[in-house]
Amino acid sequence: MVHEADSPFGPVYVVDVGDQRSLRFDSPEGTLQSAILKSDPLAVPISYVRVATAGLALTQGRSRLLVVGLGGGSFPMLLHRLLPRRARIDVVELNPVVVDTARRFFGVREDHRLLIHVDEGSRFMTRQGPRYDLIFLDAFSDRGTPDHLKESRAFFEDVRHRLSFGGVAVLNIALEDPRNVAKRIETFASAFEDCAMLRGASQYGNLILVGTLEPLPSEPLFRQRLWRLARELDFPELAESVVSFKRVSG
Repeated sequence: MVHEADSPFGPVYVVDVGDQRSLRFDSPEGTLQSAILKSDPLAVPISYVRVATAGLALTQGRSRLLVVGLGGGSFPMLLHRLLPRRARIDVVELNPVVVDTARRFFGVREDHRLLIHVDEGSRFMTRQGPRYDLIFLDAFSDRGTPDHLKESRAFFEDVRHRLSFGGVAVLNIALEDPRNVAKRIETFASAFEDCAMLRGASQYGNLILVGTLEPLPSEPLFRQRLWRLARELDFPELAESVVSFKRVSG
């Protein structure tokens, strides 16, 4: 255990196992929230982060992005590295201790392109502000997604309204009781014109949902776009990140 800190939402831990450094909540053996490789900070060891990045293949623009839930910062820092310098990334994180831990132990750095807001995701979404080309909902405790970010269609309607034309909402579902997953998929899908489930090759079993304001492409066209995106971003792992692409009716 490298670091332990109390927070308003329970203890936060940084744990090293070999070359991998992970962020965990509630206990040093708690569910892995985020991870980096100490020998290669640019590596992306967690499969679902690569699958979420595949959402960029479904956007018409990549100039403004929002991430709800910082964790160790793997996803926003990956976007910061991959996307052009004109891209702006906002991150919303409720727990200030997580923000401090990500800065001190996971290499998260803010600049004019990446800004962290200490705020509640649902409250942030209702405020007047910019529209986003991609919104990634990735907020977790050790018991799954907080209730205020998962149960209400109203929240996903707020997400929809913060999307720019041609934008995509991406939702990470993990640590959920299997009996609740179908309802979560239904609630998310009902707020968008079209929706699909994406899965990667991962032992963690994360399910990524994507919701759009217009019809999604067919799976072959999606995979063509993903292959081109992987080449454009010089991120070859992205091309094979999505093992399963399945449409969901709204």
